[in-house]
Amino acid sequence: MPQELDGLDEIDRTILRILVQNPRTPYSDIAEQLEDEGFEMSGEGIRYRVSKLFETTSILLLTAPKQHGWEVIRLFIAVEDNEDAKEETFEALAEMGFWMNCRGLGSFDLYAVATVSSNRDADDLIDTVRTLENVSNVEYMVETDRMTTIENYLAQ
Repeated sequence: MPQELDGLDEIDRTILRILVQNPRTPYSDIAEQLEDEGFEMSGEGIRYRVSKLFETTSILLLTAPKQHGWEVIRLFIAVEDNEDAKEETFEALAEMGFWMNCRGLGSFDLYAVATVSSNRDADDLIDTVRTLENVSNVEYMVETDRMTTIENYLAQ
């Protein structure tokens, strides 16, 4: 039986790897690829696993932005050192259309990701975040290239 790590076993990781490469892969094709790796499962068994994976994971399948005429912008935000500053700013970012907002510990208090259609839109978004009440600093990066190795993310 495959070893389980954080609720995902090798079959789950293989299914996710296949779906990241092509989210429309038929269950029968997934079954064939699993069989090639030594796992025998029916299409119905795979359907069940996929539905469980969607219930317990946050899957975001990103297309290459350059091919669609938009840019990915990543903001690294520091906030003032006062009570509720991080929470208030986090909530404000969520209302601004960022598609990913993270709060944590480290060099910055908050991390936010958005898509923009132009450099001007990126500048406007950065300026808007800088004017939020509790924000003390905003660093940013506009993605110019991406390499995604899902196997490293799903590794044991």
